[in-house]
Amino acid sequence: MNIFSALKRYLLVVVEALLCGPSYARFFYWSRNTRILDPDATWDRFTKLENRYIRGLFRHYPPAPMRQLLTTLYPKFRDRVKGIAYHYDISNDFYRLFLDRDYMLYTCADFLSGQDTIEVAQRQKADFILNLIDPQPGERILELGCGWGCMMKLIYEHTGDRDNLSGYTLSVEQKRFIDEAYGFNVELKDVVTTDYAPASWDKIYSIGCMEHVPKNQLLPLAQKLAAAIKPTGHLVHYFFCQMSAAPPAKMLVGGADVFPGVELATWQQHLDTFEQAGLRVAHHSIHDYRPTLRAWFERLVAHQIEAVELVGVRTYNRYLCYLAEAWRLFNDRDLLLMRFVLTRQDAPKVWVSPLYATDRTKSPVAQPEAVLQPA
Repeated sequence: MNIFSALKRYLLVVVEALLCGPSYARFFYWSRNTRILDPDATWDRFTKLENRYIRGLFRHYPPAPMRQLLTTLYPKFRDRVKGIAYHYDISNDFYRLFLDRDYMLYTCADFLSGQDTIEVAQRQKADFILNLIDPQPGERILELGCGWGCMMKLIYEHTGDRDNLSGYTLSVEQKRFIDEAYGFNVELKDVVTTDYAPASWDKIYSIGCMEHVPKNQLLPLAQKLAAAIKPTGHLVHYFFCQMSAAPPAKMLVGGADVFPGVELATWQQHLDTFEQAGLRVAHHSIHDYRPTLRAWFERLVAHQIEAVELVGVRTYNRYLCYLAEAWRLFNDRDLLLMRFVLTRQDAPKVWVSPLYATDRTKSPVAQPEAVLQPA
């Protein structure tokens, strides 16, 4: 790095710290580095607790009104749809380096013991979600934000029904992957602006999609989805949200660089939205994202050479910083990950999870009825 580049970085960090806070400035200072970051130093830099004065500054500056203003302005300058594609279209091969090898699930896994690998933990999460969806042959099932198609694959394996299974995504790269690997019915659609035919789906689910829905669009979308499911059907939403009305200072970088155009709602806003849309909460559980973020970080570090060859030093560094900073956000309880099952308020009967089956000799997850073959 020459002296002019170093001077530019120092000047930027001062300006960004004054305008957007020290958390924001620290992230960009290190993620812009043109040299490969030391992984241990990077993890400690973002996750270790500072003394209480510095910690207060990093968490509360800029003040809450300024943070709210910034998160309102970011989406106006960064297109939400392009921002989502920007994140997920980096490279399928790059994500394959640090996600689990079996499913490429880019959401919180369920680590049930300290010995679980990311593959085991993601399978446990997938089984948990499968129980919430409770897919049956002949049911029309839709996934919002279908990623690399892993949940669709599991549902097909348990129902043997390909024709009634559909998915929406905004990522060209993810759709290409699903087309080549599975051949499922996946469309490039924005779940927010799409029209849904009334009472046309038995199950609609999303895993990490609601984070990408603008706050002012939550209610219109929930109303459309409530109308789109049959009275006997249900919705499964799996997402994280912020705990306070003002976004955490560390989250400002998310809307500016990691997920451009994204703005998070609060836990209370989601609950109020569901109720106003005519939905009832039939299941609600809270889960720990930290072990997953740590596992992804370690696996990305283990594949440093391949990652840099695929996406370059700057992107590699950005993901190291982003995964460590995200861990800290969940550790500070600024963000919370939740899973909901929602039914219509006019549903003819109460939804009951298969986990409550009276016959304990049977597994709540049926054995696969079909083995997926490449398309």
